Amino acid sequence: MRKNKKIIALLAILAFSFIAAMGLSAQTTGEDDDLDEELSLVNEAGEEDLEGLLIKLSVEFNVDILVLQDLSTQGYAPGEIWLALEISQATEKPLAEAILLADGVEGHGWGILAQTIGITPGSAEFHALKLKWGDHQGKIFKEMKQERENSAGGKGKGENDNDDEGDDSDGESNGNNNGNGKSGK
Repeated sequence: MRKNKKIIALLAILAFSFIAAMGLSAQTTGEDDDLDEELSLVNEAGEEDLEGLLIKLSVEFNVDILVLQDLSTQGYAPGEIWLALEISQATEKPLAEAILLADGVEGHGWGILAQTIGITPGSAEFHALKLKWGDHQGKIFKEMKQERENSAGGKGKGENDNDDEGDDSDGESNGNNNGNGKSGK
């Protein structure tokens, strides 16, 4: 009888340990994996156009661009800078403190980050914060994409127009430099 109680107690301890391990694993997998994905997206945007990204972050968060450039020079990745700005805004902590919280978050997930800044993972506040941060990120990326498309479209058109207007292969002009080929009188 005593042996059965020991076995039951041992099984209960093993079951509890298993459940606890699953809970810790859930904090770094599943829903929380998207933090790494979002940081990667910001980092990729920084690789494409770091200055443009820092300008957008500067405007969005009302932070001097020189401060953000300095963080970048110190070796902080664009994703860490974005996350620090979000943390600073959400918690009203100074950016210098928020960057320390954002540093090294990669691989941990939203739940761990939320706990770090004093928010209960899974709470309404937690989900609202994630949504707000995602909206900021989406807005910034959308604007950057639009600007890239506009500048790429403008360059291509301008290059084509300059190549085609007012210059034939025989060296004669197509008009009088006002673009319509009429005399203007």
